[in-house]
Amino acid sequence: VCACLAQIAKHSVELAEVVVEAEIFPKILTCLKDVDTQVRKNSATCIREIAKHTPELARLIVNAGGVTAIVDYVNETRGNARLPGIMTLGYISAFSETLAMGVIVAKGVQPLMDALVREPEDHIKAA
Repeated sequence: VCACLAQIAKHSVELAEVVVEAEIFPKILTCLKDVDTQVRKNSATCIREIAKHTPELARLIVNAGGVTAIVDYVNETRGNARLPGIMTLGYISAFSETLAMGVIVAKGVQPLMDALVREPEDHIKAA
């Protein structure tokens, strides 16, 4: 389900808003803690696909507690599974100083630094 929602949300602001209007928050945040690693990665991917479109969608994720959940996800995963979480934090931070401060307050810098130092894959470090 999370992968399907991500595929819908990725195409446009309008489609991302349709996904959000289906009231996926905060339920999708609980999927970041699912026992199935693929569910966790797909939920992070869905959140990323929503966050990338507009500052308003990014702010909605922040207000729903999404930054803390994504920071936890990045802390708890390794390898390629980390990528959607790292990119989500980057998209949110890029929109404004206020949103970037939300990532900092949620203790998001340390797991990003950890990924930069410990991840062997260049594409993860580049994100």
